[in-house]
Amino acid sequence: MGGGIANLGGSLTITSSAVRGSHASYGGGIYTDTALTMTAGSVTGNTASVNGGGIYRNAGSVTLLASIVAGNAPNNCATTPLTAPC
Repeated sequence: MGGGIANLGGSLTITSSAVRGSHASYGGGIYTDTALTMTAGSVTGNTASVNGGGIYRNAGSVTLLASIVAGNAPNNCATTPLTAPC
């Protein structure tokens, strides 16, 4: 889980950064169990073999501010339970 970033505890803030070209079963780019905030960043070109090619939110919250989550496979975002933001 979390090919690029695995956020398994605490809160994570990502600013002006890119997560790309990573692979995992869940959360090819980012897997999060807690609060994730991304500002002016991007999550692109990541893959997951099960779900959440870009970002997989297992728990906690995801806040995207002026950020791009696109071009990930099989999808850009996935959550448990299924909700926004991407």
